[in-house]
Amino acid sequence: LALATALPAAQQMSPETPLNERERAVHLLSRLGFGNAPGEVERVLEMGVDAWLDAQLQPAKASDPRLLEALGRFETLAMSPAGVNQWVYQDFVGNGKNEDALSQEEQRLLRERRRMPGQELVHSILFRAVLSDRRAEEVLCDFWRNHLNVSFTKGDAIEVQVNDYERMVIQRNVLGKFGDMLKASARHPAMLNYLDNALSRRPPSKQELAEIERNAKRSTGSRERAAEAVEIASQRGLNENYARELLELHTMGVDNGYDQADVVALAAALTGWTYDGGRRASQEFAFRPDMHVVGDKRLLGRRFAEDDTGGPGQGEAILEFLAENKNSSKFLATKLVRYLVSDQPPQKLVDEVAKVCQQTDGSIPAMVHAIVKSDEFWKREHFESKFKTPYEFVVSAVRAVGANVTETGHLAAILVAMNQPTYNCDDPTGWYDTAEAWLDTGVLALRWQFALDLAEVPRADVELLPGVLFEIPAIRL
Repeated sequence: LALATALPAAQQMSPETPLNERERAVHLLSRLGFGNAPGEVERVLEMGVDAWLDAQLQPAKASDPRLLEALGRFETLAMSPAGVNQWVYQDFVGNGKNEDALSQEEQRLLRERRRMPGQELVHSILFRAVLSDRRAEEVLCDFWRNHLNVSFTKGDAIEVQVNDYERMVIQRNVLGKFGDMLKASARHPAMLNYLDNALSRRPPSKQELAEIERNAKRSTGSRERAAEAVEIASQRGLNENYARELLELHTMGVDNGYDQADVVALAAALTGWTYDGGRRASQEFAFRPDMHVVGDKRLLGRRFAEDDTGGPGQGEAILEFLAENKNSSKFLATKLVRYLVSDQPPQKLVDEVAKVCQQTDGSIPAMVHAIVKSDEFWKREHFESKFKTPYEFVVSAVRAVGANVTETGHLAAILVAMNQPTYNCDDPTGWYDTAEAWLDTGVLALRWQFALDLAEVPRADVELLPGVLFEIPAIRL
């Protein structure tokens, strides 16, 4: 295994020297395959780089029997959020049992059950990354999972929502169009919860506040309590969190052609976009007209009429507009080129990919094709030049030794130690994908130890940590 700090051989050659065919296969697998497993370079050479890429970007199901067997052990991956909720509570609440009456031991078991769907999701993502024959698809899932970040750190409610988010937003749309993925994320309870849009509503009118005051005074008989109720109600209103991140992080980029008035207009258009929450609820998207700021909105100089059916059509029209915006295309192209080519994205290639994004209605495979088929992608200066995130490092290291991973607990723990636990980035920006974010000496020490653990394999079966078995063939370094 090459340690992360080793000087790439490519940097020791003239930048003008073209990559040979084997180097091209290695480079492609490095950027769109989490590195190469034993024999994989030869398979790419046999197929040809273009044929391999074309096959990878065609929708298909993973077929590796090891992966299918591994995923089959998980109970909650295919469940809806409501189904996960029911599964969590089925042994603890109902049939005369009440959550408030649970014993301490039952409460402990319930807390463990609540965590299990998230644990199953994290393990399934690692199994897919390590074992799936759909290499490019898993790499792109990692990119979009980070771009449209949500996190378990939000709290209990989101724990039942993220499995469905990964399946219905990321995996379903990763080889489709960006606009479809954006709209799916905007309507999903996990995103509405994570960025607080489920709470965003029109501020109460003076008449409504007066009614709240009258009702509170009638029920409590206290002017002070009535005043407190009015004060609390006054604080409820427009929440700009999601609208701001939708512009800054998901579509146009920071300060890229919009101002605070646009943020407010977008937040107003998305009021009423919430979900049916609660333990016994459907956990599905819901549009609440009573929470919506009614009226036409002006965003980026364009007027968006109110939905004449009283539904969420105004917000949907704005999402389509943002997905198709030329500044959004440029922002997405910049991130994709940075992810697949260089921490300093070549501007000419960014412009070409942005143009493809515009011409193909945001086709993700078309943008990836444009990157890989460009001369810039294959320049020697970009060969072995990207510093891997902890996730990329761990997955590529395990694949490099041809490990038959039977459990992923150790891998998940290593990612926690390296400060990149899956679906646990509290910051809406997601994890950074450039070198300077990951050059912490403590994390580098963990990388070295992990690499040494894998490299010093004396036999086919080795237990790297207690209780975690990897079947690794003997390798020669």
